[in-house]
Order: sequence, then structure tokens, then C-alpha cells
Amino acid sequence: QHYFIQSNLRMVEGERLKPKNLPSFKENDSPIHTILTKETRQKESPEPQAVKTLPVPTSSSSTRSRKKASIHQTLLNKLSAANEMSHAVPILDYQLQWVDKGIEYLTDNKDFCVVGVIGGQGVGKSTIASMLAGARPTGARRSYMFWPQSRDVRENGVNQTYGVYMAVSTERFIFLDTQPILSHSLLDNIMYGDRSFMSEHLSPDTQIEIQSLQMLTFLMSVCHVLVVISDFSVDPMPVSLLKTAEMLKPPPLDNTTREEHLPHVVFVYNFSDRSDFSQREDHKATLQNLTKHSKLVDQGGLMAYWLPDNKLPVRGATPPPPQYLQYQGHASFQHCFEQLRNKVFSLPRGSLSSHPLTEKTWFHMAARVWDSLQKSQQLIEYGRLLQS
Repeated sequence: QHYFIQSNLRMVEGERLKPKNLPSFKENDSPIHTILTKETRQKESPEPQAVKTLPVPTSSSSTRSRKKASIHQTLLNKLSAANEMSHAVPILDYQLQWVDKGIEYLTDNKDFCVVGVIGGQGVGKSTIASMLAGARPTGARRSYMFWPQSRDVRENGVNQTYGVYMAVSTERFIFLDTQPILSHSLLDNIMYGDRSFMSEHLSPDTQIEIQSLQMLTFLMSVCHVLVVISDFSVDPMPVSLLKTAEMLKPPPLDNTTREEHLPHVVFVYNFSDRSDFSQREDHKATLQNLTKHSKLVDQGGLMAYWLPDNKLPVRGATPPPPQYLQYQGHASFQHCFEQLRNKVFSLPRGSLSSHPLTEKTWFHMAARVWDSLQKSQQLIEYGRLLQS
């Protein structure tokens, strides 16, 4: 058999015999014949031609639905590329130096909103920021994005947050929680603690005020919404700092002639009691007089919300029966906070720059804004005026 196959492979009158002229053998006779039979079968059986299909006419509604589905899938792919966040990360550390770790949780999405939270020491900034980010008011505090003030921290009279922390929700809201403004704990740390924070040209109290103005000016430059929290009604201290920060706010980094960006300011009065709720109209009138010369209120009108004390039930305690529950003079904390949350999320988002920004380009812009504030001549001159 091998001799016959080899003889058929030789050249006969200058031409090679075609494989189809070879006698048929069983496939298991020789591996050489197996190769030949496979080639012969491929040549004898032509490949089936592809059937041409005519395009099926589609309606405009189905075309739009497919476009929306593709856009939605593209957006999901972009969002899935970002790392999931369980707790907030610092973007300004203990020494107020910029940290680039937060960019790992940002994407190239252009549909985002930045919400900044600021206030005095122990007013509930981190707690409210965590609830805005999605935490339940009755949930465990260890599940909050921003660490709330613990009992030991509260008893020692120190603050929980240093610098600025950032958290990103699934709805692509970027929340910024800052250290307290005009904090006596930070003042004590400068005077008797870490002496490296002591300035050579400014007194400790002036240095704390300049840091507070830097925080406010930074949030006013990079946020769409600014939530100012106090622990009693009509606190003039944050209003005065807001107006000063508005005056010292630097011009846009792109040096364009566009209108200066100002965020929507929402005043929140935490731990309010029955008398505060009953006098809300009087408090609003006083707050209106304090902010009547500011452009911040002109952005969306005066927005003020009162929140009662969120008294969580004691673990293991039996709740009182309904007939013993008395009217507190105000709605529940959940109801009041839901109104605040709906208002913050429904505010229009102004343009932070002359060109469209993504989450990552916003992060780089925020870093440049903070660097410019560290070298701001206006803040330096204002600090010298306070010294004199």
C-alpha cells in the first residue's frame, strides 16, 4: 500500500495526479492516506456560500431605544471601572497637604455633583454627610462613610476629622467633609501640641481663622452645593465667615471672563428643639438680614432646614406603647432629613469651569485650586490686617 501511494505521488508526464483519481482506501490503513482523504473531501465538497440577507427596515422608536440602550451600557461600563468605596478617603491630610488617593474612585463620567459639608466642632457634619451619601438614620454608625464623633473624642473635647475627606456614592455624588471651622481643639493643638503648625508671622487664633477661610473658599470653588451646619438657630459666626470667604475668593484658574462660580448654600440647624421649630419664620427673617448683601443667597434663595436630635433607641430597651407617645412639636428626624436630602439632590448644577469636566479632571482642578489658595496674596494680606 505504501508503495502504491508513493508511485501515485510521482510526476507523470510533467503533471501530478489529482487526489480524486487515487483509489479509495480505508481511513485506518495509513496516516498518509488519511491526510489525502481529508484534502480530497475538502476539494470535492465546496464550501456553502453565505446567504445574503436584506436589511430589515426598523422604526425610529426602535432605533432610539437601541441608542439609549447602548448609551446606558457605555455609562455602566465607565462606572464599573471605578473602585467601590466603603469609607471616605482623605484628599487633604492632617498637615493640609494634597493626597492623590481619591482619584482611584473617580471615573470619566461628566454627570456628577459635588456636595461640601462644613461647620463648627461637634455639630454633626460627618453624620449628616454620611446620611446624604446613603446611610440610614437608624443604621449602625460603623457603616457610615465618614467616621462620626465617638464618645471618647467628644469627652476629650477634640475633633474627629482633620483635613478634608471625600466619599463617592453610587449616584455619582461626591461628598466632601472638612475639619471644623474656628475649632478650639485645633487652636489648642497649635498652641500646646504640634509646634510645626505654628506660623512665624501669624498668631494662633489668626492662623485658625485663615485656615477656616481657606476651607470655605476651597469648597466654594469646587462644589455645586455647600451645606453649612450649626448646632443652634441663626449662628452668625459661619455667616460672617461665608461673606469674608466670598470676598477673598480667587478668580477662576482658566482666566476667562465668564461669570464667577458660586455654589448653592443650604443652612442646616442640627439638634433643634421645639422652640426652634416654632420660631422658624423669625429665624429665617434674621438669617435673611444677615445674608442680604451676599451673592450666595441669590443663587437659589434662602434655603434653611431644621433637624431635631436623632435619638437612636437604646439597644435592648423596649419602646413605649403608642398611647404614651407625645407630640414633640415637630416632625420626626427621618421626615425632616428626607426633605433636606431631596432639596440638596434636586438643586441645579452650575458650571465649575469654562470647559466640561469629568470626575477625574475635577479632581485635578481641585488640587490646583488648593495650591493657589496656599499661595493666595489676598489671604496673606488679610491675615496681616488681622494681626495689626
